[in-house]
Amino acid sequence: MASSSNRKSNSSVSKASKPTFRRAGSKPAAARPAPAVSAAPRSAQKPISSYTARTRVAKPSAKPRKALSVAPARKPAQKPAPRAAVKPQARTRKAPLKGPAATPRVQNVSAAPSPQQKPARGAALKKAARRTAPGTVSTVPAKARPARKAAAGPAGALIGFVGGVLGGAVRVVGKLLSGKVVALVIAVALLLGIGGIVVVNSPIFAATDIQIEGSEHVSAEAARQLIQVPEGTTLLNVDTAALTAELSENPWVSGVTVEREFPHTLRITPTERAVAAIVYIPSDDIAWAIGDDACWIAPVSLSVTVDAEGNVVDAVPGDGDTATDAAATQQLTGVDAARALARADGAVLFTDVPADVEPSTGREVTSDVVLAGLAYANGFSDGFIAQIQSLSLPSVDAITAYLDSGVEVSLGSPEDIATKERVVTRLLEQQQGVTYVNVRVPDNYTFRSAPAV
Repeated sequence: MASSSNRKSNSSVSKASKPTFRRAGSKPAAARPAPAVSAAPRSAQKPISSYTARTRVAKPSAKPRKALSVAPARKPAQKPAPRAAVKPQARTRKAPLKGPAATPRVQNVSAAPSPQQKPARGAALKKAARRTAPGTVSTVPAKARPARKAAAGPAGALIGFVGGVLGGAVRVVGKLLSGKVVALVIAVALLLGIGGIVVVNSPIFAATDIQIEGSEHVSAEAARQLIQVPEGTTLLNVDTAALTAELSENPWVSGVTVEREFPHTLRITPTERAVAAIVYIPSDDIAWAIGDDACWIAPVSLSVTVDAEGNVVDAVPGDGDTATDAAATQQLTGVDAARALARADGAVLFTDVPADVEPSTGREVTSDVVLAGLAYANGFSDGFIAQIQSLSLPSVDAITAYLDSGVEVSLGSPEDIATKERVVTRLLEQQQGVTYVNVRVPDNYTFRSAPAV
C-alpha cells in the first residue's frame, strides 16, 4: 500500500489540486457551445484533466447558466481578451423588380445573429427585411418627391393661374382675328395702300420747279442736256435711278443727288467720281484723270490758273486793279498744270508712264504699271499723299516717289505699302539732310544724306 501511495505522490496529477464541479442544469454537455476563444484543433489542446477557464456563450432567450467553478492549475491560464463588440452592419437586399421603375428596398440590421442562430435565407430573410429593428432607419425611397411639390405650392398655383388667363386671352384674340377683325384689317390696309398711291401721284406735290445744278467737271448746261424729267413727276415719285443712268453718259458722273423742297421744287445735282490719280503723258502733252474705281475718266486741261498759294482758280479774280490781279495769279501748263490739278483733287500725279498706255473714256485701266501706281495712291494716307510731288512709273519694280522736300523714295512693287510709308516718315523725322531712301525691302531699308557743309 505504501508503494502505491508513493506512486500517486510522484504523478503530476496528484500534486495539482483537483477541480470541483457543479452542474448548473440538466442539459447534457454535448449541447453546450464550443469555446469562442480557442481556434486550435482539439488534439492540440490540453487534456480534459487539467481544466482551464472556459468562456460560454449563452442563448439570448435562455436563462444564464451558472459558470463552473474551476480550481486553478499549476500555471493558471491567461484570461482570454473579451471580444470587441461588432457594430451591426447594414445588409442590403434588392427587392424583386415589379416593373421598369421598381425601387430597391434597403433594410438595416441592428444586431448580428447569435452563434446558435442560422442566417436567414429565402423567405426568412424577406421577413427580416420587412421588420425594422429598434434604433434603425428605413431607407426605402418614396415613389414621388413631395418636398419639391410642397416648395412650389403657392408659386405653382399662381403660375398656373396666370398661364390659364393668358391662354384664355390668346384664344379669345384668335377667335376675334379669325372673323370680322381680319376682314377689317385687310380693308384698312387696302385703303392705306390706295391712299398712298394717290398721294404719291397727286398733283399737290407736282415737280413744277426743277433746278439742275452743275459740279466741278460737269456744267449745269451739260447736265440739263442729259436729264429728261417726264411729265407727271412729283416730289414723291421721282425716279433717281433713271436720272443717274442719264447723267452717267458723262464720264465724270457716278451718281445723282436729289433734294426735295415741298411743295413743288426739285433740285438735281450730279455726283462726280473721286479722282485717284492724274496721268501725264508727255508724248501727247496731255493728262488723264483716273477714278478711285480704276476707270479712265477723261482728259483734263493743261492750262490752269493758280493763285499765290498754288490753288487752282477758275479765272483771274477781278477787283478793279488788273496789276494786282496779275501778280496774285499764275498761268501753268504742261506737267506743272497736271501737278496743280492733281493737288487740287487730292490725287497723285503719275509721270514717266510707258508709251503703250492707251487711255479710253469710261474704260477700266488694264496697264499693270498704272494699276501698281493706283495701289500706292489708294494705300498711302492723305497726309503722305500731300507730300508727294509725283510718282514715277517706268515699270512695276521701279516705282519712285518724289517728295516736295526733294527727297527721292524708291518704293518698288506695291507691297507692304503702309510699312513703307511708316519707315520713310519716321526716318525723315529722325534724320536731317536725307536725300534718298530705299524702302523696297522695308525691314532692310537704306538711305543717303547730304554731306555736311
